Amino acid sequence: MEPSNQAQDGRSAHLPSSGRRVPVSTYRLQLGPDLSFDQAAAQLDYLDDLGVTDLYLSPILQAAPGSTHGYDVVDHSKISDVMGGRAGFERLAKAAHHHRMGVIVDVVPNHMGVPTPIYHNKALWSVLKYGADSPYARWFDGTDDGDGILMPFLGARIGTLLANGEITLEERVIPGFEDEGLQPVLVYYDQVFPVRAGTENLPVELCVAQQYYRLAFWKVAAEELNFRRFFDVDTLLAVRVEDPEVFDATHGLLLELYREGLIDGFRIDHPDGLADPRGYMRRLYTATGGSWITAEKILEADEQMQTDWPVAGTTGYDASWRIGALYCDPNGYGELATIAHTITGDIPGSLDTVTSIAKREITTTSLYAEVHRIAALAYQICRDDIMLRDHTQGWIARCLTELIIAFPRYRAYVVPGEYAPDEAVELITDSADKARLQLDPELHDTLDLVVDLVLGREVGSEQRAERAVLSRPRVRAPSRPPDQAC
Repeated sequence: MEPSNQAQDGRSAHLPSSGRRVPVSTYRLQLGPDLSFDQAAAQLDYLDDLGVTDLYLSPILQAAPGSTHGYDVVDHSKISDVMGGRAGFERLAKAAHHHRMGVIVDVVPNHMGVPTPIYHNKALWSVLKYGADSPYARWFDGTDDGDGILMPFLGARIGTLLANGEITLEERVIPGFEDEGLQPVLVYYDQVFPVRAGTENLPVELCVAQQYYRLAFWKVAAEELNFRRFFDVDTLLAVRVEDPEVFDATHGLLLELYREGLIDGFRIDHPDGLADPRGYMRRLYTATGGSWITAEKILEADEQMQTDWPVAGTTGYDASWRIGALYCDPNGYGELATIAHTITGDIPGSLDTVTSIAKREITTTSLYAEVHRIAALAYQICRDDIMLRDHTQGWIARCLTELIIAFPRYRAYVVPGEYAPDEAVELITDSADKARLQLDPELHDTLDLVVDLVLGREVGSEQRAERAVLSRPRVRAPSRPPDQAC
């Protein structure tokens, strides 16, 4: 089924297909070690008395050991055993439906957890062990990099650790892989990493260097990251759900439960981290025959929901902000300002100034690696074209940094192969005008080039519009603090 609901003004009506459930009032349950499916079911009478029409469940798939939130999924084929497994979920869903309540499930398409030890994530373990030959090689970024995926989980520089004998080559039976018997592994305290076949008899230093991944000091990720992640959290590794096979593999169980009538709708976590959020929403809508879907989309005050996403709307952060403001007594402004001044000292200038300073700090620290990875991609295009190769990587990075700082939204929705929407063109052009004020005039033509690449325009002698690198979400403008939920 293709999304087709249209309002009279031509904007998407954002409604599920006919006959699909539409929640009226949802109540979020944070499932996990402190709230199992059965414990949640025991609260249904109370929730019914409150007037709740639908349960909104935090992620229900198997998460990393010890997870208290569930947004660090490690196995898409299994319901959380801590919560009660599939049987427990089915009991809760049937009990909710007995109370005429629907069940909305939180979906985490953007990333997976990198647990300790990593073998709890079988897909990632397979990629680290088998590289491009792994059946999961298409799931993650960095698998086609010469050094493999960066694993920045060491407490010091790798040379120091090797010299001190803190990384060892051992044989162990790995939980979840017992049928393979003893297998060679690299061990660093609680961390365990697989060993590529044929390298297990090498000296440990050479063995480490010959793997399908690159072990590194955790601070290396700040500059040499080669995978997308959730903001700057190295243990939340992006998943390529834009690949139809990866989508099917990571959503199979949830779609099965939906078809069985146990799930009634979906809340999508962090869609702006996806390579193609619109494509993802359309694929999910089609796979469910038009279910009710809501997106954790962070909107600025003057921003509207994307009309070409087949979703019912946002998860309501914008509404919560406005409702919460009704409960704030403006008479408390003076006291709060005094406290802020006591804690932080003088606040420089206007709110816009403070926001710009904060965005610059994030862009040049926490998201430095993302910015410079995009700059490297853009520079590769320039280096290969005689008309563009005098734009250096450093100049591109400076222009990109200023453009991101000036950008007023979370993201611009430019889809490779399509003309950029008018709104995106206006936002990026206006941001470029502001960025230009922060740059040396000699860099203005480099900034123009960056803007053209962002918007997918034809540039250079080979008309490389199809290689517009910045329309893909390798970094987002840090316009707001990270979401409270992952």
